[in-house]
Amino acid sequence: MRAYASPMRIKSIASHLRPYVMLARRRTTINHAFAAAVAPFDTYDEVTVARAMLVLGMDPGRDLDCAYCGEPAETWDHIHATVRNSRFSGYGHRLGNLLPCCKPCNSKKGSKAWDAHLRSLPMADDLRAERESAIAAFIDLYGYPEFTETDTPDHQRIEAIRLQVLDLLTEGDAIAARIRNASK
Repeated sequence: MRAYASPMRIKSIASHLRPYVMLARRRTTINHAFAAAVAPFDTYDEVTVARAMLVLGMDPGRDLDCAYCGEPAETWDHIHATVRNSRFSGYGHRLGNLLPCCKPCNSKKGSKAWDAHLRSLPMADDLRAERESAIAAFIDLYGYPEFTETDTPDHQRIEAIRLQVLDLLTEGDAIAARIRNASK
């Protein structure tokens, strides 16, 4: 057993002993997929990324730490969420929108503002101020303004396609329910 795995309890089977609803389980995935597809991105450049990590006070030649709490980083947090109100937020996969992050901080932060998340963490005031200053400097140097040109014919068409996919999942759920009910 892996050290980070939770022990399984008998009640965990309950999530499998009920109907699967495609739309309920995949709406967020679909919304994120469409937002990610249109989001602007930066091309990876090792020198630029290394300089950015130095601004955060990290040694780019070593394992990275969470920019928020200092634990080992396991993922990248989007400073500004790529999805807002189920649609592309205007922020993408740009260097200045990505911070090294541990999974617990990424989960707890969610779509909150980065500084609100940082203030919610239990740590000494001087350490919080140091991290806040480093992240603010990082954003000042590498951040980008929100992408606001989202009302073009192509944006309108991709939004229509996203809504069609969600409608098809709704229809699929209704058909799946009829199939399940017929097999009882």
